[in-house]
Amino acid sequence: MRVLSVGPTGAQPGGMASVVAELEAQNRLSEAPVDLRVVDSGGLGSAPQRAGAFARSLLTAGRARADVAHLHVASRGSTWRKLAVAAVCARRGLPYGIHLHGAGYRGFLETLSPAAMRRVEQFFGRAAYVVVLGKPWARLVIEELGVPEERVHVVHNGVADGAPPVTPWPAGRTKRVLLLGRMDAGKGVPELLRAFERLDDVPDAELVLAGPPAEADVVTQVEEAVRARPGRVRYAGSLPRAAAQELLRDAYLLALPSHAEGLPMVVIEAMSRGIPAVTTPVGAMAELVTSGANGYLVPPGDVDALTEHLRLLLGGEELRDAMAAAAYATWQAGFDARSMYADIRALWQDAAG
Repeated sequence: MRVLSVGPTGAQPGGMASVVAELEAQNRLSEAPVDLRVVDSGGLGSAPQRAGAFARSLLTAGRARADVAHLHVASRGSTWRKLAVAAVCARRGLPYGIHLHGAGYRGFLETLSPAAMRRVEQFFGRAAYVVVLGKPWARLVIEELGVPEERVHVVHNGVADGAPPVTPWPAGRTKRVLLLGRMDAGKGVPELLRAFERLDDVPDAELVLAGPPAEADVVTQVEEAVRARPGRVRYAGSLPRAAAQELLRDAYLLALPSHAEGLPMVVIEAMSRGIPAVTTPVGAMAELVTSGANGYLVPPGDVDALTEHLRLLLGGEELRDAMAAAAYATWQAGFDARSMYADIRALWQDAAG
């Protein structure tokens, strides 16, 4: 079976690229790997780089030997690029499936004109299958885009190679609170900075933020926090995947107080290492984090709640260790990359067959 994956490559930054990397890795480990070709559709880089990659993706979709195309889709430009790729696939009779990742897809749909909405409905309606990350997105594509329920499949993101949690936390090791993501308001960075200001009475805690500088005013807030609390707050900048994973391995807990998400890979990656998260009940997060059991869910934008729950985990090592074990067990039970790959491979097979 020959599969053409169109979207980011596994080497690029971001959660969607992490999913691609996991699918590639699991395919290599398979006893009968498919012929999986990954094509960059032009979502990252300078304008000339993006245009060149997009043109190459259209050319590849029109010429490559393939049995099915798997299109990784988010909102805005990602949708329009994949819609064009899908049109090329349709002209040559190549079936395609959609893997919907975007956290803000409902908001994107609300901005569309009636004509643009019809184009998106046709794009989704002609797909052999639509993969979504959780139940909220299944309802969206069924109710808003008219995709038949039998063609919509909830496949949770997954990661491989988990590591048992470190419990109890080694004495003298810094209690690192880590945020991995874009430096913008949507990831809740301003609220996290304000919450950490209130934790000066937790002397062995450190806040590390890592991710691309997306909004100038938020980056300024981060830089001011670093200057105000040297040794307590650190900004690591935009990191390659390997360096980000190294930071995650040494984290005490993950903070991701986002205002919108799909099913973030970083939370699953943290749980696979026994690192509990303080995050928000957005997207399909409640299908992953059970508040009070394997992490905490706090309302988006609520600095008081965020501070309170960070303090609980930083100040209660037994509580943190119990949640670390529960987070790891959650990953083992349903968020392993092997399950993700098996579910998606079955869809490839059905579409190609």
